[in-house]
This record gives sequence, structure tokens and C-alpha cells, in this order.
Amino acid sequence: MNSVIAPGSVTEAETFVWYSANPRLRLGLAYLHKQGSFRALAAYQFVPETTRTPSLNGSVGAQGIGTGNPGYSLTAEKNFEQREGSLNIFSGLGYRSNEDHAHWIGGLRYQLKSGLAFGLQLDGHQHNPFVVYSHNQAIFGFYLIDGKSPAYLVGLRF
Repeated sequence: MNSVIAPGSVTEAETFVWYSANPRLRLGLAYLHKQGSFRALAAYQFVPETTRTPSLNGSVGAQGIGTGNPGYSLTAEKNFEQREGSLNIFSGLGYRSNEDHAHWIGGLRYQLKSGLAFGLQLDGHQHNPFVVYSHNQAIFGFYLIDGKSPAYLVGLRF
């Protein structure tokens, strides 16, 4: 379960609850605080990652931090393990239901063994740098939406 608090955004805050039905299927629910509404979420891994090839993933849910827009995506994702941490890179197409065209989406995340991670999410509209710290089941983070508006992440893993 994660909550993103984005003061001044359309939603102000969003809470996400995810359930891993199996290793390739995740189901979830997002609650948009300002609107008092829910969004169904789903993510499916069509093709698993191998040592040489990326995974191929599809998702349905909210697109963009603080917007609440329903959206869909198809991405390729690859992880690279290193001695001091791991690098995750993804790229693909995202489609927002309130627009009539797809956008390129992508990002990268570098996770240190200490639990500290930093990266950049490109959601088709905005560039969102972030820093996240995970300890045991808790996660805390800070985003700069489009490089300028702060958003905060807090969550628990069960």
C-alpha cells in the first residue's frame, strides 16, 4: 500500500493498494482523495525478463502523479544487477483516456543495497525525478513533479 501526497495537484493525494495474484499478475485499487473516487488497477507481465531480453508488460490504471487520469501502458523493462545495487530501465507507450494519442513513457531507477533509490519517471507529459528509501516493509520518498512541484510517498509492504 502506497500513498502519494501531491499538494496543489488535481487529486491532492492518491492511495494505491496492490495484490500480487501470481508472479505475473498484479491487481489493485487507487483512491483519489480530492475526488473521493476509486480507479481499478491491473498490471500483467506478458513476457518475463531473461538474462538477454527485457520483460514485456501491460497495465491499466492511473497515469501521471496527481492527475487521476485513467490510462493504459505497454512497456519493455530490463534490470541490471551490479555489485553495489541494481539499475532498472523501462520504455514504452502510454495512453491517457482523456487524450486521443499515445505518448512515449520511460524511466530509470538505481537501487542501492542500503535501500536508497533514485531515478526519473517520464510519464508522457512530465519528467519526475525522485528519491526513495525502503527499510524492511516501510517506504518513504520524494518526487519533484515536472521537476518543480513536490510530492511525497509513504507506504507499507505486506
